[in-house]
Amino acid sequence: MAELIVSIDDATMVPRLRRVIRSLHGVSRVSSQSPKRTVRNNSAYLHQLSRLKELAALPYNWDDDGAAPIEHQVVDNVRQILEQSTVSALSSWVLFPEINGTLLIKMKGKQGSISIGMTEFSYAYTKNEELRRANHRPFSANAVVRIINEINA
Repeated sequence: MAELIVSIDDATMVPRLRRVIRSLHGVSRVSSQSPKRTVRNNSAYLHQLSRLKELAALPYNWDDDGAAPIEHQVVDNVRQILEQSTVSALSSWVLFPEINGTLLIKMKGKQGSISIGMTEFSYAYTKNEELRRANHRPFSANAVVRIINEINA
């Protein structure tokens, strides 16, 4: 017997995909599960939310060198990531503002970062001093959470 594990960004696809998989010859069982998500009153979540609010309030020229304020859509994007992240993942985050109005997520003790923009995100990380992955993609909170989990693994 073999097992197939599939990660899906769009949860609305799960019921249709389950029906398709069940229809295949030799499939004896199909099950699904959602990863454990953060609890909104958890201290790691509240800490990250507080930091996000602090960064969202930065004015134009916050660095005394013409830096843009953090874009409202970027704040909303990071809030979506917060709500979909596990408690353990949230504990490893450090949020930084970037001068172009975006936010940078760094993981404590890891060689990797994720830049969150209004409509896209980019990331790069290394393991054992070797570049493992780097990319620039359209924004999806689920995709960012997967990258965070890869970096933390």
